[in-house]
Amino acid sequence: MDFDDLDDAIEQRLAEGDTDVLANMSGVAFEKKTLKTFTGTLPTIPRNKGLPDLNALYPTGDVKMRVFIFYGPGERADDFMFYLRGQHTGAGKWSWLDAAVYEWPGHGTRGAETPAANLEALCADAMECLKPSLEQVGEGGEYEGAPFAFIGRSVGCQLMTMLAKNILIKFGMVPCATVVMDRAAPQFPLLSEKGLSELQSNPDKVVQAFNYEMFNYIDKALYAKDLSLNETLDSSYHKFGCDMLLLKGKGDQKWLDLGKKRPKFTIAKLKIKGSDQTMDLPIESTSSVKELMTAVDSFFSVRKGADLKALSPSGSVIAGATPVSQVAQTSIVIEGLDDFKHPHYTWPHPAVIIGGGFIGVKVAMQYALHKNENFVLFDRHAQAGGDAWHYSATKFSRCQTDYGAFNIWWGHEFNYTGDGGFGASPQSGGRAFLTKSFKGPGAPPEGSGAGTGVDYHPVKAQILEGVRHALKEYNIDKYSQFETDVVSLKIVGDPDAEERYYDLGLRDLKKAKDLVQAEKLKDIKALSAPVKADSTIKASVIYHLPGAYEVTRIVDYPGEDSFIAAGGQIGYGMGSGQGGEFVWDDGRMKDGRCAILGNGAFAVENVRSCVENAAAKVYIVTRRKSLLCPRLPCWFCHQAPDPTPAWFLLKTFQPMYKIAGIEDPFSFYAVVKGNEFTDVTIRQSSRFGIGDVTFLAHAYGLLEYRVDTLARCSGKTLHLTSGDKLEDMGHICKALGLLGDPRVDKLHAITHRVGNCINGDFRRIINADATGMDARRFTTFSAGPGAAGFSKMWYYMHQHPWEWRAAVDNGMMKLLPVHKMSDTQPDQTVYMTNIQYEMWAGGVMGSYFPLMARAHGDEASYSHCLISTMHPTKLFLQYCKADWDRYQDMFRKYCKGCADKSVDYPYTYEMIEDWFKEYNESLGMKIGPDGPTEEFKQSTIELFKKSAEGLAAEIVHNLVKEAKLVSNLKKDDEPFAQVLAIQTHELKKSLTATEAESSLDYDVKYVDAWKDWVSDGYTCKVAEVDCRSKELLVSGDSWKQIIKFLQEKRPQ
Repeated sequence: MDFDDLDDAIEQRLAEGDTDVLANMSGVAFEKKTLKTFTGTLPTIPRNKGLPDLNALYPTGDVKMRVFIFYGPGERADDFMFYLRGQHTGAGKWSWLDAAVYEWPGHGTRGAETPAANLEALCADAMECLKPSLEQVGEGGEYEGAPFAFIGRSVGCQLMTMLAKNILIKFGMVPCATVVMDRAAPQFPLLSEKGLSELQSNPDKVVQAFNYEMFNYIDKALYAKDLSLNETLDSSYHKFGCDMLLLKGKGDQKWLDLGKKRPKFTIAKLKIKGSDQTMDLPIESTSSVKELMTAVDSFFSVRKGADLKALSPSGSVIAGATPVSQVAQTSIVIEGLDDFKHPHYTWPHPAVIIGGGFIGVKVAMQYALHKNENFVLFDRHAQAGGDAWHYSATKFSRCQTDYGAFNIWWGHEFNYTGDGGFGASPQSGGRAFLTKSFKGPGAPPEGSGAGTGVDYHPVKAQILEGVRHALKEYNIDKYSQFETDVVSLKIVGDPDAEERYYDLGLRDLKKAKDLVQAEKLKDIKALSAPVKADSTIKASVIYHLPGAYEVTRIVDYPGEDSFIAAGGQIGYGMGSGQGGEFVWDDGRMKDGRCAILGNGAFAVENVRSCVENAAAKVYIVTRRKSLLCPRLPCWFCHQAPDPTPAWFLLKTFQPMYKIAGIEDPFSFYAVVKGNEFTDVTIRQSSRFGIGDVTFLAHAYGLLEYRVDTLARCSGKTLHLTSGDKLEDMGHICKALGLLGDPRVDKLHAITHRVGNCINGDFRRIINADATGMDARRFTTFSAGPGAAGFSKMWYYMHQHPWEWRAAVDNGMMKLLPVHKMSDTQPDQTVYMTNIQYEMWAGGVMGSYFPLMARAHGDEASYSHCLISTMHPTKLFLQYCKADWDRYQDMFRKYCKGCADKSVDYPYTYEMIEDWFKEYNESLGMKIGPDGPTEEFKQSTIELFKKSAEGLAAEIVHNLVKEAKLVSNLKKDDEPFAQVLAIQTHELKKSLTATEAESSLDYDVKYVDAWKDWVSDGYTCKVAEVDCRSKELLVSGDSWKQIIKFLQEKRPQ
């Protein structure tokens, strides 16, 4: 470079080593340094506040190149989490590339910071954040000469250009490649003079022009600030000494053409009274304001039939008979509407939820989350909670799994609604009490948690209180009718017709108190007697959630009368009273001997109830010995973002099995082994019984397995099929399987299920826990994730019926498996299924609804964040060990022959650290016992929230078509999209510095001028992608082009 033309001040600053003075100078050429040729591999990019680790769960491969991404207005780094995750989960397709997104001050994880004042300040911040990475690959750095690439969108292109020049000046380096999109060459402005003026005087107008679709959702002030940074750079400011890829969106011109096209309908401009929220809807010009308001009520009212009023801008009421065309030139102000942010498909009649247990309340919460209160919940009980916890459970019954996986707030959206926070963690406001030490029914006198202050396996009273808390938290009690039984169902209309509905007969159980005891004992004969409905309700959709734990299999053995006559007691399930009263805590269990028939989750729970009440001996009598799961392996599986392999899970079982004196878990019948050690499937007819007490009881000799069956009873004696006898016995509790409630089959006249659809009817949905276990990889052993998935899936289906119709037209129902009465368990109800059927049906259905994945979100990251927050590793281990020792103290004090025994808890923190290490090595992850960072937790929730907002905004397109607001539509007509395009065009055309009557961000010739910003000897390659330019950075097709381009620059 020639210093002759520099003034004295500049020369002085350069002499002092201040190169910043050169950064904004144009027409001055700088040469890059000759660096070493890089041939090795790179470590991951050094992370800091400006380069957050969005891929915190997955390690990189052998990194050969780094890429830095600079986004555009209103965006945040975690918007690109899924695309960067593909780097590591896409079968190694680009694991050689380590990517980082630069986070602007005031955005995303840096939201608390003050936004940059101008582009130069933003560049200075970015430079500081990239500096550690640049020093590593710069002259004299440990990885000198390693390549790095830049990707920019919109303002990010300007930032990237300024940054590239600064790096050249300070480090003598250039990117190995650059990718630009959604921006003209840097010398051309985005905004016209009018646009710049409006950005100062009326920023919301400009923001709306550039983000019309999401205007009601975005941070308008931040977006306006970001637009102000879209400064121009002189045409001679810099040239890139590398190849460039210019991506262009094919959809821009199509959007412009659609915006210029004259509509065949009227555009109704709506505004909510007292709010800045607006909505424009297409409607026939001959339609009345009343017809428009009916559609608005259906789309946006919290509950159908709201008292909405249409007002003129001056506040006068617009008569319903007024043609919309007469008032379309001004805004129609709507009074009585909350917002336009929660559009939904409203059926002619409400959705009816039958069952106020865990899943029933969960479905209702899904409606409430979306401000859609077009539902009614019915339940036979006086309060929410369900039969399983009201009747099947005793007061001693606990949540067998860690509460994090069971809690009713499982799901991203509960972090930013209601009390907020992850589940019932200490940060979740009013829910937090559910994981604290508890004094009350079923808890030890000194309180639960063994002195740790926490209780991660709450008792019945806490579980029920949690469900009721959620009911109030989300205002569901307003639409709940308890002590009400649905006793009849009639399909009105053709069962296959769109206009069909269901007429449900209701019985007020407050008038039938004589049935309360029959209900508790599940006296099906008494409960199935014909009854007359007190009232009726019409429903368009039914969710029937009867549960699976309340009706147990009744098996009478010879000699039971003699056993009872000798003072013995016999019960079923967990002793709820069905089949005979069974009492745990009346003193008879102390020093007594109990046989539990069966080996499922109920059996394991019953062992705990026995030893808590000082039983001297407990026998589990079972045909086959099923696997049990200790608490810590269960917790590890729940916090693991990638499903835990069966072989790994069994390895975590081994320390507990060994110390308890139980054979190696790999030897159990349920373990199906392949040729490799890691080729393992766990397949058994019952779910895992989960808990540590069963193992401790076995170690102390209080529990003994008998692989046998009961043949007959006599006084104080059980005679087994093998010929063995169990003598001096006082108790028999039968946990012989679950049948389901036959009243459910009768109500619906169920002959079969297709997935969750009763008789193949997609508007009558049923759910009950499937029996058994059959898997190679495990995500959960608890109800939380499954209930969340079920409620999200079917809410989505019933909000997108057009997708269901399309799937049916494409043959889905022919491929879905049909479930009929069980061949192996013919006494079971038809609605009950096994896990193999549920997995098969779920897999087929999921393949037909790929867009539904957005409603579920990134559940792997969420689960990892949730469990790590609710149950931190060290505290969970401390709690488990303390509870183990509490039971040891109990056994030594109250149980015969245990006074001198002691068994160390088999798990240590070092073991858990080794689990994480082996898990990471085996599955290609990088999680640890400390859990994810707070930034990652925040990003996981914000990413879901933004996706959910986009999903909500998109539904309006189909709501307009379903409501037939515009007549005579052709197959490909999109009237609402045309409204958006028209309004965008009208707003933008005077704001952008483009040709007259153009609302493109930039004229094509100015976009193509990027070729002049590439130095001689390098090329500017142009590629078109079938989307709009604003979508290029989140387009899969774009990334295919980008990776292919960068692959060419990859060093060997």
